[in-house]
Amino acid sequence: MHGKERSSAGRGGEAGSAYITTLLALVVLTILALALALVTQTEVQIGANEKTVSRSFYSADSGLGIAVSDALVSGRYSARTLVLNAAEPVSGTHTADRVRISPMVPLLRVRCDWCPSNHNGVPKFYSVHHGVTVSAERISWNGAAATPPPEASLLGQKTLSVMYEIQPWPDPPVDSLRDTEALQQVRF
Repeated sequence: MHGKERSSAGRGGEAGSAYITTLLALVVLTILALALALVTQTEVQIGANEKTVSRSFYSADSGLGIAVSDALVSGRYSARTLVLNAAEPVSGTHTADRVRISPMVPLLRVRCDWCPSNHNGVPKFYSVHHGVTVSAERISWNGAAATPPPEASLLGQKTLSVMYEIQPWPDPPVDSLRDTEALQQVRF
């Protein structure tokens, strides 16, 4: 009888160790699940940030196109600020891209030798190098205002500076070269 008592006592000790092993396995699996959730959340945030930066880049690129088209179509070299890609508000939060375009500044003017209208050494058209800088900010704001307030929250920003050569081009306005404030806005 003595032997039977020992074997029942030994089985009770084994049952306790299985319980502890199961608890340790559950703790390890819980830690792994929490780590996976954290990694997934971080990856989602990285993807959202990449989307915001890409939107800012392409908005700035659109601003460059707007600056060139303004100069080509209307001869306007002045600075502008535009709001692009305004989204419908989601639970009262608006998002948009605020695009600041510097003045398009003629930096270098040389004679356009291949232009057919430049006859007998009399230049009518030139090859003109223009500089322009565009800064696009992805912003958000709360409230009923459809236009963004100056203190809107900044989500992302990109700045692009470009030098365009346009030819044939009539003599550009040189007043912009005297405007030091306009020249300081164009950065390379």
